[in-house]
Amino acid sequence: MKRKNTLFWTVGLGLILLHSYFPGQIDFTADQRYTLSPTALNTLEVTTTPLRVDVFLSGDLPNNFQRLRQETQTLLEQMARKRPLLLNYINPFEDSDNVTAIVEEMLQYGLQPHNVVNANTQRMEQTVVFPWAIVSDGSRSVRVSLLKKTLGDSPEQQLLRSIRQLEYQFTDAIIQLQTTTKKSIAVLTSHNTSSAASTADLLQSLKPYYNLAAFDLKALQNDPITTLNNLKRFDVLFISNPKAPFTATEKLVLDQYQMHGGASLWAINTIQINRDSLFNSSGSALAYPNPLNLEDYFFKRGLRLNNNLVKDLYAAPIVLAQGSGNQSQYLPYPWSYYPLVPATTSHPIAAGVGNVWLRFTSSIDTLKNAAKKQFLLTSSPLSKAVTAPFIVRLEEANQAPNPEAYNQESLGTAVLLEGAFESLYKNRVLNVDSLPFKANGNAKMLVITDGNIAENQLDKGQPVELGYDKWTNNFYNNKSFLQNAFHYLMGEEARIALRAKTLQVALLDLQRTKENSTLVRLFVALIPLLFLGVLIVFTRFWRMRMLR
Repeated sequence: MKRKNTLFWTVGLGLILLHSYFPGQIDFTADQRYTLSPTALNTLEVTTTPLRVDVFLSGDLPNNFQRLRQETQTLLEQMARKRPLLLNYINPFEDSDNVTAIVEEMLQYGLQPHNVVNANTQRMEQTVVFPWAIVSDGSRSVRVSLLKKTLGDSPEQQLLRSIRQLEYQFTDAIIQLQTTTKKSIAVLTSHNTSSAASTADLLQSLKPYYNLAAFDLKALQNDPITTLNNLKRFDVLFISNPKAPFTATEKLVLDQYQMHGGASLWAINTIQINRDSLFNSSGSALAYPNPLNLEDYFFKRGLRLNNNLVKDLYAAPIVLAQGSGNQSQYLPYPWSYYPLVPATTSHPIAAGVGNVWLRFTSSIDTLKNAAKKQFLLTSSPLSKAVTAPFIVRLEEANQAPNPEAYNQESLGTAVLLEGAFESLYKNRVLNVDSLPFKANGNAKMLVITDGNIAENQLDKGQPVELGYDKWTNNFYNNKSFLQNAFHYLMGEEARIALRAKTLQVALLDLQRTKENSTLVRLFVALIPLLFLGVLIVFTRFWRMRMLR
């Protein structure tokens, strides 16, 4: 008996000592959900300054948010094992019952509240929560959104999406705090591109990662060599919704920028449509080709941007007025000219993003050349393309669509090109002397046939978040898609890899739980007692065996 007891205690103490010298855990889950990714581990390893994490998702929370808080705490504790973190969980309403005052105070820090409506058989309850955290290093701080919204998600799907993005959100915040040297983005301001206010939210979100500067391609019209040399200082050129044609010399500068390794992101409309005219008394507007003089430029890259508009049965709504005077109502109607495109390809830019909102977009055909091409956004199998010119009428939103007419499957609207390119001006006589000409080069290029994809709406003259539609109160994922695109074009693939991480999170079926509430209560009450009884029997059996 003595030997058995001695062996038992020796093994136990040995395991305790072993754990104290080699703390950690073994992850037996199939999706390795409790194992930090290599990107997160590398980020924590190079972190030298102490970090503080304040989590505001605390207090008396609804069920889904309790689960989100638990997953957040588990992740942060995993990170704290690799790099000491000062974790602080704050209940914003702990010292005050004045919800309005607390909300106003939190809004000053850019922390938007989330209203949760709980319905049960007795009453309706509305709870205000702040699904946010702040990571700081003592001198700077970064807000972390714990809740990821997308159109059509149920509360359970929203919870799953949020849990899957937790590791990315916190790792990305730490990367922002670590960043000291930044690559550069040139934002084209000539050619009547998107206004500063309409791209403010996207550009503001890119500032923690990159230096941004306005670039006027027409500033030195008589000196294309200097223009090219200035442009070559930037890693990526961003061209959003140009409306003025490009000259041959300007195309030469763009061509040589790419031949020298410069990456570019084009958000371009091949079709013009006056949206103000669409909402006038006639409710119609003419859609006609947008003459940008870029057909040969894109053709040489292996693309044909078609002069059409893609109509899709899977579309975002448009808000229209019904009735007149005091009886008028504003109602959402599916609008086939607003394709709602799920970015579901396996490419890092699109993986894990969700639905992207396109407006009056066109289709793209790819041509054979040396560059590698991959579509990142495509319409649904129930689509069709309408060739311009033609009249767009708002009354189409009120008409039941004919599904048989939508018989063109998966029309491409965004394509990534990378690899070897050939200059448009190869074997041509140049009209610019002493230009550092290259006939071939390697680069990356993303072309999206929606000039408005990067444009946020304005509310009382102020930019709202990109992807938010103030008329329908819907959120779309344009911002995440474009952020991923810029990271990829910059060569920061590791930064976006975490967004594609998939986790299998087990959730209760609330409907079945409600239907079987009596059985669930009985199960919850009896299982602990049964477990306790088994434990007592096992303990008595073990003690009797030790006494033999």
